[in-house]
Amino acid sequence: MGKTFDKAKLHDALGLLNEAAAEEQSELQAMIGDRYNTLKEFVGQLGANVQREVSGAYKAGETKVCAAASEVDNHVHANPWAYIGGSAALGLLVGFLMARGRK
Repeated sequence: MGKTFDKAKLHDALGLLNEAAAEEQSELQAMIGDRYNTLKEFVGQLGANVQREVSGAYKAGETKVCAAASEVDNHVHANPWAYIGGSAALGLLVGFLMARGRK
């Protein structure tokens, strides 16, 4: 059962195999490049959408805070002594509680 290998045939077969692998590699790289570009575009669009939503929520929150501050300002200007008295009472209560905790 003497098997003899022809080096030239083996070299040719390895060359064909190497060429096929090179072709597959270039096709695989092209496919990965396309997928990467698609993913990059998707992430870019997602980031823009998130940024737009966050910006809208920030502006809505800012509007609500400004409205609440304006309302409090109007109430304080309408009844200043009530707020002064309430602040003084709250300050006394906090001072009393803090002094009691140190004993």
